[in-house]
Amino acid sequence: MTTRIDSASNPRIAAAVKAIASGEMMLLEGGRMIEEALDAGVRIDEIFLQRNPEQEKEGEEDFPRRVRGEGETEERFLRRGRGAGNARATAAPARVTLVSARVLRRLSDLPSTRGAVAIAPPPHRALTSLSALLPSKKSLSSSSSSSSPLFLLLDDVQDPANVGAILRSGEAFGVAAALLTPGCAWPFSPRALRASAGSAFRLPVCAPVTADEAVAWARRHGIALAGAEAHGGDAPESLAALRPLALVIGSEGHGISPEIVSALDRRVTLPLAGRVESLNAAVAAGVLLHVLTRRPGSPR
Repeated sequence: MTTRIDSASNPRIAAAVKAIASGEMMLLEGGRMIEEALDAGVRIDEIFLQRNPEQEKEGEEDFPRRVRGEGETEERFLRRGRGAGNARATAAPARVTLVSARVLRRLSDLPSTRGAVAIAPPPHRALTSLSALLPSKKSLSSSSSSSSPLFLLLDDVQDPANVGAILRSGEAFGVAAALLTPGCAWPFSPRALRASAGSAFRLPVCAPVTADEAVAWARRHGIALAGAEAHGGDAPESLAALRPLALVIGSEGHGISPEIVSALDRRVTLPLAGRVESLNAAVAAGVLLHVLTRRPGSPR
């Protein structure tokens, strides 16, 4: 059954805002992001649809015929949200709520939501679940090292836009999973999700993972730790065949934490021209991932 909320101070809306702020729920802004989440098997708890202006004037109770601006028919969009046609989603259907423009603005200030937002539990993973992504010792001995996984370890990366952009690059370059220490921005916050463009739903993300836990996990599975540093490290090309490998990206302000620095097996530095001291964390991660995954003989 569809319900309707007109007041921005409604207790259910207040609870949703609180859950988003605490990280208990993630906010999916716009029909496209909701579709990305559904495609990735994310279970959506509630969809909030804004009534269109004609309905507001006429007082109609029906849904708008389209989730405006997204090109998806209302019937298909809501059918997917309620669990139909998505084998990976849980059986529990999403609640659908009609809201006023005022309510939608309290949930999201992003104009491009086009009248639709949703809330869902974040799909973060436990560290122990990553063992399945690692090759067995037998497969390692019978295959080239370049076929073994590449991981990301983000250490105190505090800008949510950087976190999201790094996850997007990680998916683009075939990273197996990303680990985030407690000082990182929450990867499922609205800003991080916007920057990840759906990658946060598809790339396995473990957060938060303490520095000690991350180092112990890498040692247990024979994963080399390579820290990105502004000066004094090896050329990225020298690590291209090193697998399994975790690329460590440190804080925008103070770099990699001492706990992880002391455990690094390698240090990697991008050569820079001119008087540029360093690159933005997300840019550096993207360039390094490109170099580390480039096939021999492929164009630069």
